Amino acid sequence: MNSLAATVPGDAHTQIRLKKFEQFVATQMTRDKIPGLSIGYLQGQVMWAKGYGFADLENKIPATASSSYRLASVTKPMTAAAILQLVDDGKISLDAEVQSYVPYFPRKAYPVTVRQLLGHLAGINAYVNPQLEQHFKDHKNTRESIAVFENFDLIAEPGTRFRYTSYGYNLLGAIIEGASGMSYSDYMTKNIWGSLGMTATRLDDPYDLIPERVRGYQLRNQQIKHAEFIDISSRFSAGGTRSNVVDMLKFGDGINRGRIVSKDGQDLMFRSMVTNQGKFTNYSAGWLTNPVNGRFAISHDGVQPETSTYLFCFPSRQLTIAVAANLQRVDTSVFAEQLFEAITGEAWDTPLYIHDPQKRVYYDAMKTVFNEGNAYFERTQYSYLDEIKENKILGEAFSLFNQNMKSGNLKSDAVQTQLFISETQHPAGGLQLRKVGSYMAKKLHDKHHKLSAYSNTGAIAFFHDYIALYKKDGAITAAFRFDEAFERQVGQLYAAWEKTSRIKFFKQDFDIQKYMNGRGTSMADSATKLDKALATLRQNMKKAFQNAAVTPDYLADLNILVQDLIHSGNSVHALQIGELGKELYPMSDAALALAGVLEVSAGDKDMGIASLKTAFSLNPQGEASAANLNRAAYRLREINGPEFGLKILHAAIELHPDDVNLYDSLGEFYVVLKMNRKAVLAYQKALEINPDYQNAKSARQTIKELTMTKN
Repeated sequence: MNSLAATVPGDAHTQIRLKKFEQFVATQMTRDKIPGLSIGYLQGQVMWAKGYGFADLENKIPATASSSYRLASVTKPMTAAAILQLVDDGKISLDAEVQSYVPYFPRKAYPVTVRQLLGHLAGINAYVNPQLEQHFKDHKNTRESIAVFENFDLIAEPGTRFRYTSYGYNLLGAIIEGASGMSYSDYMTKNIWGSLGMTATRLDDPYDLIPERVRGYQLRNQQIKHAEFIDISSRFSAGGTRSNVVDMLKFGDGINRGRIVSKDGQDLMFRSMVTNQGKFTNYSAGWLTNPVNGRFAISHDGVQPETSTYLFCFPSRQLTIAVAANLQRVDTSVFAEQLFEAITGEAWDTPLYIHDPQKRVYYDAMKTVFNEGNAYFERTQYSYLDEIKENKILGEAFSLFNQNMKSGNLKSDAVQTQLFISETQHPAGGLQLRKVGSYMAKKLHDKHHKLSAYSNTGAIAFFHDYIALYKKDGAITAAFRFDEAFERQVGQLYAAWEKTSRIKFFKQDFDIQKYMNGRGTSMADSATKLDKALATLRQNMKKAFQNAAVTPDYLADLNILVQDLIHSGNSVHALQIGELGKELYPMSDAALALAGVLEVSAGDKDMGIASLKTAFSLNPQGEASAANLNRAAYRLREINGPEFGLKILHAAIELHPDDVNLYDSLGEFYVVLKMNRKAVLAYQKALEINPDYQNAKSARQTIKELTMTKN
């Protein structure tokens, strides 16, 4: 473990929490088999950054805070900052067409603007032939990088559809060059990286000598292997940089403080873009903009051969967190979340489970109001509408909320109420929930309620305290209050949550390693100990949750426990934990999907399909969706091998028989298993469903190659 810290945190409580955080890092790195990781935060004058594990396993070179990682897509917000800086300088117009700065880029069926590129709204496609485009070995310049995709057709009219694409950000890199007259590297070095003191940040080049460059790794059948060599110059301004976490922190801090772009430019990075239909995309000019448990935050992750990165910024708190690992396809956000909790003493999230379906709808509305409204107030320090000037509009927002939260409406048409919650988050829906929530936040703030405290107590307490406030404060008129039936529901939820929110089962990780057979302990004894420990856990959780209307949601922790059990060869125990989740959270699509996947893996396909079908009926976009089951299959392939992932794909196809991507994945799995005939049939089925799907070109090529090979 190595560190680089400009200032060591002086607060004793923070130092204690940081020590616990370091214990978490050790456990999680072992769990995810991460060779090396660097992480840190910067807030005010305090910087804390450390490295863990190895930058180079073969030569036992420790990872440090100054280890140099591929940044992958964390490059994108840097490119966006450069564009906005050039807008400030009058060299780029956001609504100008691309050809104004890159005349060699072919015109498309519709005009494509700089603004649309910044928000992934330009209709530019992503990888059409991933097997080729994601595996370039040759070094490419800007013109060659643009040539890779310049003749692709647009996938949608610009402005109508969000499509995350590195190619759009490559085009922004070419725009920077055209507008500035400098190479992308030179412009960034002088105007972005250099101006923020980011001396370790540069374009990656496999032939250059780069100080403290880490080696990159991948997992194959749960074994650490070197990552495939890929020259990432073809992704130069979208994901072609290399840096360390200290420089990442400097960049985030520069964005938080508005040091490299104007207030207008900063605002474009802080606000989600909107489609032509008036729907938020939750992506701004270069950043993800999802609120975090009522907090205003912007973030970006990066995943690429050799690397996984994440950068979180909390501008209102002047806080930045950065993490980088030299293992590809690993979730680094969990480290950032735990570090945030160590720094602030606040919970990253307060997940809870409500048994009554009607009350669950109430809570969904409350949580959305809290997230949208509190985050907006934290960013702006004022409510979305000034109640003095906009009395009527604000009153209409409260009235609409009350109307949709009436118990009769919920009983007769809960789906319609959920649609109201979803639609009114967007400009097309009038941003009604933001109006309500930001007004509540302002009133609580004005009466000296500490809004950050709701990170630990959650949306229910936010509503409870606001209702208590207006019952004491006559200044909040009837127009800005909730009806009595809703107040009663809030009171009931608050009373129930007060009782169960103190239940702690996973305050420390359930460490199964201590139950594994060690020195002088037989496998049978170890299994017995594990049986007893898990039985005690099940008994205690079921007893604590019995007859409780609201309980903490420990599904994420149970999921980790399941993964640990599977990794340690205890699949039977993993299935038991999956069944426990289903018992504790019977109306949770995530719990049912977890149990379903484990049941299918264990060979009980009928029960597994039944669990997955119920999960899908509860939430068609949830864990039993085609996309999420596809991801589950790949995770199982990583852990247990392709045969186990194959079981999940077959179950997923039974649930989603017309999903083209599932058949494409099925073909890929069969190729890995050298079952060529079945692979061909799977790819043919995908092409039958949609001859022009994203991977169609690659599928046809694979079919051609496989039919020439004997099984």
